[in-house]
Amino acid sequence: MNVKSTKAKNQVTTVNIFEQQELIAKVEAIKSNLKASTWHELETKGKFTKNDKLSFISDDMLILGCDIGSDTHYIRAIDTRGRELSKSAFKFSNSFEGFQSAKEWAVQLAVTHQKEQIVLGLEPTGHYWFCLATWMISNGISVVQVNPYAVKQTKEIEDNSQLKDDTKDPKLIANLVKDGNYGMPYLPEKLYADLRRLSMFRDQLCEDRIRCLNRLHREMKIYFPEYKDALGKVDGAFCLELVKKAPFPEALIALGNEGIRQIWHEAKLRGRGYSRADEILKYARESIGVKDGADASSLAV
Repeated sequence: MNVKSTKAKNQVTTVNIFEQQELIAKVEAIKSNLKASTWHELETKGKFTKNDKLSFISDDMLILGCDIGSDTHYIRAIDTRGRELSKSAFKFSNSFEGFQSAKEWAVQLAVTHQKEQIVLGLEPTGHYWFCLATWMISNGISVVQVNPYAVKQTKEIEDNSQLKDDTKDPKLIANLVKDGNYGMPYLPEKLYADLRRLSMFRDQLCEDRIRCLNRLHREMKIYFPEYKDALGKVDGAFCLELVKKAPFPEALIALGNEGIRQIWHEAKLRGRGYSRADEILKYARESIGVKDGADASSLAV
């Protein structure tokens, strides 16, 4: 009896080993055949129509919906009929280990349900999705994005509730992808990535400059209302050097003619600005600006 029992156990063990080897072989086959499609291949003359989007989602494709967070993401999987293939949402961190575990989870589902390709749909939330999208594309998983407004409008379809939930949103996103309600993200590469970042940085600098100038105008208008007549362009070289040291009337009067000229001389400025020192002092002496709080405001300037 013991001999028969041992023989049966050995047979079961052998079968399990073969099944595991077969599963590993299938996983490796899917990994090697994964191919990420981007806007380069899918857009025709800059267009990607609804029919094109529906054709792209084929029956052999595993559809993932991902809810993006700053540190943690959640994904759920469905097929092209909308049937959920995962028991619950898979939680993973915004790190290499997290991305790798999400891919392994998706590949295991693809093997189980005989899928050959994987597409990940996500809701572009701020800048948190950039790293995930780039990593997934480089690892053979196509990435598409859905409109956040569309996700919000379809919340009630799932459970008659507008409440947001980290495990609910991924399924809504996956269903939007299934129905072709998505777009292809444009992720610039190499030189184009540098140009985009530099363009954004320039816009940020311009906004910061305008913001700072507006704050400067406010302070000057309160404590030295005549500043435009006295100093001219507030962002001019002569004016800026003077405003750094003595922005308001009392400080200008204390400097005097020679003090004002000395500031410009130390800044190595050249031109007709030196002749305006007396005129600046005249406006400073006759200024109607507020006196109280000028010291604190000069720090703000």
